[in-house]
Amino acid sequence: MKTLIGLTAVLALSIAATAQAEDRTYVSGGYNDFGDSNFYIKASSQFDRNWVFEAEAFDIGDVGIRAGAQYLIDNNPIFLKGGVSHYDFGLDDDSGVYLGVGTVMPVTGQVSAMFDASYDTALDGYASVGAKVRYNFDRNFAADVGFRGNFNDIDNEFRIGLTYKF
Repeated sequence: MKTLIGLTAVLALSIAATAQAEDRTYVSGGYNDFGDSNFYIKASSQFDRNWVFEAEAFDIGDVGIRAGAQYLIDNNPIFLKGGVSHYDFGLDDDSGVYLGVGTVMPVTGQVSAMFDASYDTALDGYASVGAKVRYNFDRNFAADVGFRGNFNDIDNEFRIGLTYKF
């Protein structure tokens, strides 16, 4: 597990010199396959050139919520992220904090990719690594598809959705 997270961090660092940052003010939503879930909605707002605030809700059990921030490193597509998480399973609720690192890189003029690794203390603690590809139809509208591998007996995640960038 630590090796996989380490490799993701090395990959993020190795592509940093060739990537360019993009504005991260958007709202997205779509299908989310995580346990018995079926939808997600996520929004983020770039507060200044270094800070992005983000929040998401997804149907897992009754509901899952994550809210936090990303810190964008100057002149570099690498970001650090952290925040709080809450998972509601009816009578069983669990909350925690998450921390992670990631990068966004352009693949072509219309396609970008995001890679990240994180650790969440909720649900007895679990690490995860993820990859997402975004296809930009135009300046504001995009389609996303992503996969997140989770560890410690936590279901893996698959998402497909649409994004509107402001």
